Amino acid sequence: MKKTYIFLTFILTFVFSVPSLASMDGIAVIDYRTIFLGTDMARESFEDLRESKEFKKLAEEGQIKQQELISISEELNKDGKTMSEEDKADKGKAAQTLYQDIQYSNQKLQALEAEVLKKLETDQMPNVQKVVNELIKAKKISLLFNSQALLAYDVSNTEINITPEVIDLVNKANKGK
Repeated sequence: MKKTYIFLTFILTFVFSVPSLASMDGIAVIDYRTIFLGTDMARESFEDLRESKEFKKLAEEGQIKQQELISISEELNKDGKTMSEEDKADKGKAAQTLYQDIQYSNQKLQALEAEVLKKLETDQMPNVQKVVNELIKAKKISLLFNSQALLAYDVSNTEINITPEVIDLVNKANKGK
């Protein structure tokens, strides 16, 4: 009886461990957004954007307004008890206006960054697609998942996550141009 129990345990352990030993050959995951943001071309484009007059002006205005908002907030905290209700209301309106101005500046900055990203995607898509197709053939990938379609995966597993490899190959392809 004991030998039968050991034998059955061994068989069940072996049967249920086989799927965990299964190879992930032919399956890969790719993150296109990371690719478009991770190339040398993207880094240069965002550096150019951050050095542009428009971007610098918006960022500086936002910082100035942020400092003004902090100043008003500190003044209200410090002198709020001795201020008249009218002064408090005026300071509150000024703070609200500054807050809205800061949000508007941030939205404009984000729109500029989104514009650069869209241009990068448009400009790099043919290169990226070519590199991905070549990599699919070279690595014999039969199933490629977009990372946004997955709940979770091991990003550090280079057997599954081919994103860093694609970034390197796109950079090399862009330098060859």
